[in-house]
Amino acid sequence: MNKYHEINLGKVSIGGPLGARTGMLVGSIFYDKHSIVSDAFAGTFDEERAAKLITRVNDTHAKYGMQMAFDVIAASGEAMDKFLRFVSARTDLPMMINATEGDARVQGLETAAELGILDRCIYASLNEDTEEFEIEALKKHKPGAVMILAYDVADPTPEGTVAMIENVFRPMLDAIGVEAPIVDCGVMDPPSIGITNRAIKLVRETYGYPAGGAVANCFPQWTGLKDLGKDFVNLSLGASLLSIRFHGGDFLHYGLVERTVPAAHAVASGEVFLGFAAQELDGHTLPRPHPVLSMFKLAVPATGPAAVAAE
Repeated sequence: MNKYHEINLGKVSIGGPLGARTGMLVGSIFYDKHSIVSDAFAGTFDEERAAKLITRVNDTHAKYGMQMAFDVIAASGEAMDKFLRFVSARTDLPMMINATEGDARVQGLETAAELGILDRCIYASLNEDTEEFEIEALKKHKPGAVMILAYDVADPTPEGTVAMIENVFRPMLDAIGVEAPIVDCGVMDPPSIGITNRAIKLVRETYGYPAGGAVANCFPQWTGLKDLGKDFVNLSLGASLLSIRFHGGDFLHYGLVERTVPAAHAVASGEVFLGFAAQELDGHTLPRPHPVLSMFKLAVPATGPAAVAAE
């Protein structure tokens, strides 16, 4: 196996041996049809509610000792500029620059460069249709990490993911000057999370790159789950995230930022097992804070994010 590549994003660092640090939990804000957004293209939104959501993530990160990040999604360059300025002023956690259109992603790079926050930004993401102007923008404004969507519809196997990295993305990454990307292995539907897990494991074994997936993207297809209620949705989400984490997933996208607390609680529980074994058996010194310490204190009455979870 190649050596593990560890990527630093400000106060967060992902990649490396399983359990040596926590995975990075990522939640989406300002996504399509997010209730806090009034005009997706103009980038107008409810600032008070948005600020509360950001605070919830910050508090959850501190309470559980989980590494976390924001997936900042925008429908236009104008919106991306506004959203990044707003989020970056209220957190020191990493941010994904995410948009359907390349122009909006490039605007995100330019805004991040102006604000001096490129080192904690993730370009999300390169895909097989990435155009040359994005490559040139990434050369000029290199972010802390570049994500690649390595899911081949024609060959959705773990081997297909590795072949796509080699044949499609390695030339792009070399042109930009990126040694190690974050690999989004993609998820087609709930049952295929198992295939995603194996792809993550193979990518880490083959390249040592940080890898993971966005399990929440397939939850709308989980017929009947929503009818069981929010608690059951959160249980299935937690199980899905843990399955990816236990296969080595470094990047764990839980979907709506409103689900921050249950997602963090589920994954942090698993991080206790992974971290303690890494410490006791592999000789790793765990970073602080870490769920190995924080999870045993959660019986104390909550005044922070746990209280918010009951809303």
